[in-house]
Amino acid sequence: MGEQRINEKQFELLLQELTRVADELEHVRRRLVVLEALPPAVEELARLSTSLETLAYAAIGREGPRIRRRA
Repeated sequence: MGEQRINEKQFELLLQELTRVADELEHVRRRLVVLEALPPAVEELARLSTSLETLAYAAIGREGPRIRRRA
């Protein structure tokens, strides 16, 4: 197999494309980091919602409805 050479213009185009791909991968990595933090935050918001509901019923002086919550 012979040696394959690319000219300077082809090299620059290839470098630009690789740089664009690297930037896009970094963007995806940052989004994944953010998304990994969402499940614990959603669970905490659900607990806070339940607590606020309990406080609201306590403030009006009656017990809230008895429902079974999903675990």
